[in-house]
Amino acid sequence: MKRWLHLFGATLTVLGSVYALADDPGARWLLHDPVGIEWRAADSLPPGAEVAVLEGDPSKEGFFTMRIRMPHGYRVPPHWHPQQERVTVLSGILNLGSGSTFDPKETRALPPGTYSSMPPRMTHFAWMTGDTVLQLSSIGPWTITYVRPEDDPRTRGR
Repeated sequence: MKRWLHLFGATLTVLGSVYALADDPGARWLLHDPVGIEWRAADSLPPGAEVAVLEGDPSKEGFFTMRIRMPHGYRVPPHWHPQQERVTVLSGILNLGSGSTFDPKETRALPPGTYSSMPPRMTHFAWMTGDTVLQLSSIGPWTITYVRPEDDPRTRGR
């Protein structure tokens, strides 16, 4: 009888683990076909950029991955984030610089395939050569703080 109780207990433990995995979004296969990715305007970036969240929710605590699409010549003013920011250039060229003053001559051209990991609160800025797509991963909630408040598109016109 004791043996059956142990077997029953082990079975419940396994079933409970399987049930818990089913509720964990990180425990399932997540696959995005590039054609099916849904883009929307990026409200925290200057007009013209689009984002697509691939995993997680940038507005909540936890890991997330999103893509950012920007047209040729697009500029991102100096800003910083409170969490580590990990970026992979998928297409185009990300011209990335650090510091609190936007200076195109002080950037480094990052071609497709380049990976960049910036520490929390690193002030940086960028401009794009060609239509550029980045993949960004971080820990939410994701926020962006512009060095100059007037550069923040969320406060313009208020």
